[in-house]
Order: sequence, then C-alpha cells, then structure tokens
Amino acid sequence: MGNIAKRPGGRWRARYRDADGREHARHFARKIDGQRWLDEVTTSVVTGQYVDPRAGQVTFREYAERWRTAAPHGPAMRDKVARALTLHAYPVLGDRPVSGIRSSAV
Repeated sequence: MGNIAKRPGGRWRARYRDADGREHARHFARKIDGQRWLDEVTTSVVTGQYVDPRAGQVTFREYAERWRTAAPHGPAMRDKVARALTLHAYPVLGDRPVSGIRSSAV
C-alpha cells in the first residue's frame, strides 16, 4: 500500500496512493512513527473508514448543492429544501469549509 524511505536530511518519508491515484506523504523523525501512520491509513482503507484529507476543504454550499441535486425529492420538497438552504443555512455556513463547522455553529 505504501512505503517509507529515509530522506537525505535524516527524516523518514512515509507515503501512499489513494484510490484516485493521488499521493499522500508525511515526514517523521523516526521510522516507527511513519510505519504507525501507514498502518493506520491502511487499516482505515481496508475497513472502509478512509476519508480523503482534502474532503473537509469543500465549502458547505458546494456540498449541500451536490446533495440537493442528487437527493430523490419530489418537486414540492425540492423547493422547500432549496428555500431552507438559501434563507437559513447559506448565509451562516455557506462559504465555510465543512471541516471548520462545529455543532455550536449550527
């Protein structure tokens, strides 16, 4: 799944590729720390709990619009959902990254 290599400066680089082929890497002072990180990532992929680290950078508005257009709502409910998002959610949460939203903001 991944590999660990010693860098010229003496640090260790652990890296892996996700399902989309993108490389993710972190640097560690000790090889064992890099191996633990790779083991955790591998476990999360195998168990189906892996979440791309960049997933939280999507704004609430972008995420909600993807959900709203994909959800199987009827015409009346589609209008209610769009109105609720436009009037209540987007003014407060619309431009915030999903990872930055806490329950206290809701």
